[in-house]
Amino acid sequence: MGRAVSLRVQLLVLQVAIVLLVVASAGAVASTLQHRQLRDAYLDRMTAVAFSVARLPAIIDAFDDDDPAATIQPIAEVIREASDVTYVVVTDDEGVRYSHPDPTRIGETVSTDPSVPLSGEVWTGTQTGTLGESWRVKVPVFGPEGDVVGTASVGILESDLADDLADDLGWLLAALSVAAALGVVCAAFVTRAVRRRIFRLEPEEIGRLLETRDAMLHGISEGVVALDRDGAVVLVNDEAQRLLGIAAADAVGRPAHDVLDPQLLALVP
Repeated sequence: MGRAVSLRVQLLVLQVAIVLLVVASAGAVASTLQHRQLRDAYLDRMTAVAFSVARLPAIIDAFDDDDPAATIQPIAEVIREASDVTYVVVTDDEGVRYSHPDPTRIGETVSTDPSVPLSGEVWTGTQTGTLGESWRVKVPVFGPEGDVVGTASVGILESDLADDLADDLGWLLAALSVAAALGVVCAAFVTRAVRRRIFRLEPEEIGRLLETRDAMLHGISEGVVALDRDGAVVLVNDEAQRLLGIAAADAVGRPAHDVLDPQLLALVP
């Protein structure tokens, strides 16, 4: 049979496991909240950009030009670069692009369904387009008469979102690592303190000592009554029970003055 794992190792492993579990759980919750906050922040930015493009008079007026893209493309690119999004795409009411980060895509029909913004509603979600999978917002562009003349779509690649999240989580991982290291150090300190309090004995050794003590106390012919620092009875051996006419179950835990005669109490130091 292999040697039993010592109490010191068991205590240390248990505490370290608890520390790591708590740290990992806190990290998972924090990363989830950070991811949600990042997406919400980008959503607010994209929504603001999309509405600003859709309501820009220069863009609305350009829909009546012979070549709307000549006016809309430069404006859309300036806004895209200033707002740090992946793309700003403006289309007509048939989904034909008037702007795109890749100028060769202008004049083509969009690769995703534009029906929701063309119906006058705002659409938000993740789709895969010509630039890849992106988190995007699509809003309608209303003409001077209040009818929908096109759409404005603003998005950011999901890969860019993941990169930004990884950058933001750098400090969190560092903090969690420090917390885990401090937890392990504290666990080692607590383990050492506990071992010192039990005189570095193993559970088996403590059990044998208790068995030996009980055998000695209940086997001797003298009565033994032990009190704690507060004066409560903690032990009554067999001979003391016989001499005093009390049962250990009725005496242990009670104040000594409720159990012992005054003459015996006077002998207590």
